Amino acid sequence: MFIGKSISNTTSLYLSWLLGLSNLLIAFVANYTQKQNKETEERPKHTFSPQVINRLKGACFAVLLLVLFGVLYKNANPVFDNLIVQINFNFVSIPWLVFTFLGYILFLNILKPLDARELVAFDLAQKNHLEKPTEEVIITEKQKLESEHTLGTIIFTALNLLLLFFLATDIIYIVQKTEMTNAAYSESVHQGVYALLFSVVIAIVLILYFFRGNLNFYKKNQHIKSLTYVWICLNLLLLIFTGYKNFTYVEVLGLTYKRIGVFVYLMLNLTGLITAYIKVARVKSFVYLVRTNLATVFAFLILSAAIPWDNTITWFNISTLHNPDINYLISLGNTNSRQLYEYADLNEMDENLRNRIQEKYTDYLTVQATKTWQEYTLTQLVSTDTK
Repeated sequence: MFIGKSISNTTSLYLSWLLGLSNLLIAFVANYTQKQNKETEERPKHTFSPQVINRLKGACFAVLLLVLFGVLYKNANPVFDNLIVQINFNFVSIPWLVFTFLGYILFLNILKPLDARELVAFDLAQKNHLEKPTEEVIITEKQKLESEHTLGTIIFTALNLLLLFFLATDIIYIVQKTEMTNAAYSESVHQGVYALLFSVVIAIVLILYFFRGNLNFYKKNQHIKSLTYVWICLNLLLLIFTGYKNFTYVEVLGLTYKRIGVFVYLMLNLTGLITAYIKVARVKSFVYLVRTNLATVFAFLILSAAIPWDNTITWFNISTLHNPDINYLISLGNTNSRQLYEYADLNEMDENLRNRIQEKYTDYLTVQATKTWQEYTLTQLVSTDTK
């Protein structure tokens, strides 16, 4: 995305990703080819002298033969083997070489990106609003618009009734608080997520279909618009009920990455429903939905990367649950080692779990002690035992 924005900071997020990805994959080759062609056209062809070429060939063959015969003599002579073994190439860091090479490719593509003026111009030409047609066009398409309006009204009425019935049963389920096993409750939450996913996707697809063009400007479209708003509101209720069930699940069994993922997914669904409402109410285009929702997803990714999830999950579970799942907390990253160590020091637990926590904590301190200052993060600095 950064490479794409460096090419043109006015492009949409999806095009920035596309430009950045294409530059990473082919810009190096394309720039090299263009450079070679340009040099060929502007300057006479330069060739090395036969003497230089022969020396290069000889050096390559010599190195190859030295390696080949060195391996052969190494196995045949113990003294020679000892001398070869003492040759140490540990100063050569393969990860550093790979990192440097990728960094070179990355910055080369930032400094000399592919020319994408046509794509940038095409993206800038895509408007967030739909253009209102003339009255003559509306009159010409009146029969077609009436047909679409009738079809949409019937579809959204049927879907609203079905979703209303489903929500009524969900309310009964939540109010009754039927005793269920953890597995059954988890399955109920997941099924609610799947139902919400399907419902929101269908809602957006139908909205995009019926409000793709001139039906937005048809004077008698109030019925389908009202039914669409009701459909969006009912989906919001489904989202709230699913969020409540997941919150109850977390309250009983604690936080996990999957349960956090459900909350993030619900927030993204909320954004999708809000933008779908704006699309209908403000007569926005499909491009507006893509731009807005992709930007929201990207923002969530950036924000989530700034949160120390392992420490957050561990803090919540050990501070709110009477019997937290220690096995799960041990399986998380090492940044929660100090939290688990202090918890084990203050609470009684199985000796095997206590030993595993001690081992994890010791390994973590050992790794931290061998790190250089460039390898530290704020979370690791805070989590390290300074005593």
